[in-house]
Amino acid sequence: MEVVNKNPLDKKKILSKLNNHLRTRVSLEIFDSISSTNDFLLKREIKEDKKMKICIAEEQTKGRGRRGKSWISPKFKNIYFSLGSFLKKEDLSGLSIATALSVSEVLTEFNIKALIKWPNDLLVKNKKICGILIETAKEDELIKVVIGIGLNVNMEYSELIDQKWTSMKLEKKQSIDRNLIIVEMIKKLSSTLIKFEREDFGYFNERFAPLDILRNKEFTLKENPSVTYTGKGIDNKGLLIAQNLKGQNIVKFSSGEVSLKLDK
Repeated sequence: MEVVNKNPLDKKKILSKLNNHLRTRVSLEIFDSISSTNDFLLKREIKEDKKMKICIAEEQTKGRGRRGKSWISPKFKNIYFSLGSFLKKEDLSGLSIATALSVSEVLTEFNIKALIKWPNDLLVKNKKICGILIETAKEDELIKVVIGIGLNVNMEYSELIDQKWTSMKLEKKQSIDRNLIIVEMIKKLSSTLIKFEREDFGYFNERFAPLDILRNKEFTLKENPSVTYTGKGIDNKGLLIAQNLKGQNIVKFSSGEVSLKLDK
């Protein structure tokens, strides 16, 4: 049986809702099916016209999450979105937090409150609604940054996801136009990237604190589940600060070293 797409991604509709300035800064491509939106932008030359390159797809056949995990990408249901740009700032520590804050603000506009599980997952009622994957590539003397966002929008069931999850439709009890969400994502991320280059990370840390799902909560590391920690926020580099409950010592973790699992 052929699946009917009742809410197709619409390039014209998305661009029409951006202001003139932002519209001239964005190069948008939409695919019916693609292996990975991140891979597409990583392989593409994006510095020629200095525009932000955005790739969106109805379906990913080889979607990726962090640490090589697959990202389940059913067709026509969710948002598979990647943004490619060059940042003048060499230290990209905390960019995943800044991105997560942008997506959280978009969800708030749709009356959905999402908390952030460091470093780059968004949860609603302890169920994952969004994941972020940031990748970089060196081009001459420049660093290309590709921000990948997978957001569950109209998905209602999946037997392939091995963790608790939710979607905007499940939370709102109604279908949502993905094009309107994408418009807001482009606006927020464009503003965030400008601020990330100009502002000290403390600007984002202050906004992150009330959304930090690990703060004063117990958790374990997936690689060493026998040790329990309590979250104590993040530092000015976006590193997780935690207290070992057994030894009471304070430790820090970088996004490249740990995968977190909420216990409660």
